[in-house]
Amino acid sequence: MDFAGVASEIDSWVADGAVRGASIAIWHRGNIAAVRHAGESRPGVPVDDTTLFGLASLSKPITAATILSVCDEGLLELDTPVVDVLHEFGAHVDKLQANAMLEARRDDITFRQLLAHISGLPENIDSEIYDRIPLPSRDDQIDAMLQTPLTSAPGERLRYSNIGPGIAARAVESLTGKDFLTLTEERILNPLELRNIILAPGSAYDDRIATLQDPGSPRTARESYNSPWWRSSGLPWGGYYGSAEDMVRFGASFLPREQSPLSENAKREMVTDQVNGLEGGVESMYTHWTPGFWGLGWEIKGTKPRHWTGTKTSPATFLHWGFAGTLAWMDPSRELGVAVFANRSVVSQWMFKPARWTTLSDALCDVADQL
Repeated sequence: MDFAGVASEIDSWVADGAVRGASIAIWHRGNIAAVRHAGESRPGVPVDDTTLFGLASLSKPITAATILSVCDEGLLELDTPVVDVLHEFGAHVDKLQANAMLEARRDDITFRQLLAHISGLPENIDSEIYDRIPLPSRDDQIDAMLQTPLTSAPGERLRYSNIGPGIAARAVESLTGKDFLTLTEERILNPLELRNIILAPGSAYDDRIATLQDPGSPRTARESYNSPWWRSSGLPWGGYYGSAEDMVRFGASFLPREQSPLSENAKREMVTDQVNGLEGGVESMYTHWTPGFWGLGWEIKGTKPRHWTGTKTSPATFLHWGFAGTLAWMDPSRELGVAVFANRSVVSQWMFKPARWTTLSDALCDVADQL
C-alpha cells in the first residue's frame, strides 16, 4: 500500500455511515504526499479542496504560535506571570466555591503554564457565569474565564483547559493593542500562505463550511460550529475553520528545516514536553496519563498508552485533535504527518469505535517505513 491507498481509508468511514464527509492530507519528507476527499460537506454538496471544517481545538496550536511570535519579538517571556501583563487576571474570584488557598496562588501562573495546561484552571468556563449571557461574545467569554476559580495549584497537574489559551490571547491583545485574530493572520497565517484557515468566517463562507453532525447545543442559537454566533466569535481556543491541506502545512512548519515565521527556539518550545511528567489528562475525554506530556499548544505523545495517533508513531510526535472530529499529527523521526478531518463531532466516538484514527495512523507509519 502507498500513501494514496491509506488516504482512501476515509472512503470507508463515509460508506459505513461513521461520518458524512471527510478530508485527509498526508505530509512526508518535505511535501504533501496525498490528498483525498470523501462524502458530503452538507446535504448534496461534496467535500472538495474548498471545504472548510471546524478545526475545534486544532485552533490551539495556531493560537500558541501567535503568542510565541510575540515572545520572539521580545515583548513577552513565557515565564512571565500572567498578572504582570493582564492585571485583571489577579483579581479576586468572587465565588463561594472558590478555594482561597488555591486562589492565593493565582498570581504565580505563567504564560508557559497557560499554554501547557498546567495552570490549575479547569477545562471549561464556570457555567453559572457563562449561562448569564444568551449569546456571549468572545470578550464576554474571556471575561467569564477570568472569573472561573482554579481547581488545582499551578504546576501541580496536567489539566487540559480551554480557558488557558483564551486568557493568554486576551493578555497578548492588552500587550500589543491589536485584535488577536488580526495578529494571528499577520504573524502566522499570511507568512505561511495558509489562505484556507479562516478565523471568523462570515456569511460569505457559508457555501464552503462543512455542517457538523452531533454539535453541541443543537437546534439553538448557540449550536457549536454551525451557528452564525459560533462562527463569528473566532474563538482562539476552538473556533477556527480550515482545510486538511493547510492544517498539515501548518503542522509541518514545526519540523526541523521547514519554513516558519517562528524562531527555531520558539518552534522547539512548542513541540517539546513542558509538564515534566505531571500526571493528568483530558477530563471530557475520560483520559488520564501517568506520566503526562504536553508542549505549548501542541500535545506531545511521549509514552502515553492507547493513544489517538496509534501504536507506531514515535514519542516525539506532536499533535492535536478537536471536538469537531479533527486530528493532526507530525512525527519528526519520520518527517511524516497527517491532517484528517470529518464533519461529525466526537460525541459518538466514531473515531474510536472501531479505532479509525489509530488504524489509519499505524498504516501511515508502515508506508513511511517502507520508503
